[in-house]
Amino acid sequence: MDLPYAASLRALVRPGAAFPREAPPLGRAMGAMLAAWAPPVLVNAALTVWQGLQGYGALRQNGLPSWLAERLARGLGGDPEDLGRLLASLPPPPAFGRIWPWLLLAVPLILLGTWLHHAVWDHTGLWLLGGLKGKRGFRASLGAEAEALRVTALGALVGLLGFVPGLGLLLAVPLLLLDGYLWIFRGFALAARHGCEPWRGVAATVVHAALLGVCALGLGVTLLALLGAVA
Repeated sequence: MDLPYAASLRALVRPGAAFPREAPPLGRAMGAMLAAWAPPVLVNAALTVWQGLQGYGALRQNGLPSWLAERLARGLGGDPEDLGRLLASLPPPPAFGRIWPWLLLAVPLILLGTWLHHAVWDHTGLWLLGGLKGKRGFRASLGAEAEALRVTALGALVGLLGFVPGLGLLLAVPLLLLDGYLWIFRGFALAARHGCEPWRGVAATVVHAALLGVCALGLGVTLLALLGAVA
C-alpha cells in the first residue's frame, strides 16, 4: 500500500508518464484533487492566520522597532511616540478560535476558484499555441487541471516546512524552484488530455504566466496614472 502522496511524487519525477491514456471522469478527478489539496492548504492557511494574529498583537503591544519607527516618523513628518500611541490604539486581534471555522468554508472555495482560473488561462495559452488539435474542448482542460493539481498538492505539503523555525529562510530558494516546476507540470496534463506535444502544454503554462504579468503591469500603470491624476 502506497504512502499518502507517494504516487504524486512518482508522477512529478516522471511527468511524461504521469497521465494514463484514459482520463478519469471529471467529477472523480475534481474530488481527488480536493481530497489531496485541501488538507495541506487548510493547515497552511491556519498557520498563516495564526502567525498574522500573533504578529498583529505583538505590533499593537510592543510597537515597531525603534529604528523603523524613527525612519517612518521622519518620512511622515511626525513623532515616533505618536506612531507608538497610534499602534496601541488599534483594536485587539480577534481570537483564532473565531476565525478558523471560516477557513473550512473559504479554503475549498479558493481552491475551486484557483482550479477554474488555471483551466481558463492554460486553455487560452494552449489555444494560442495551436495545441487544441483534438478539439476536445474546455472540459478536457478542466479534467487535466484537476489531475495535475492533485499531483502538485504535494508542493503544498512540502511548503509547510517553511513554517518550521529556522527552515523558512533556508528553504526559500528551493521552495521557489519547486513552485516553478509545479507551475509548468500542469502542461504535461494538458498535453496528455488534448493529444498535443508536451512542449505545447508546458509552453501554455508559460504563456499563462506571461499574460498574468502583462495584466499585473497594466493594472500597476493604471493605478499610478490614477494616483498622479488625483495628486
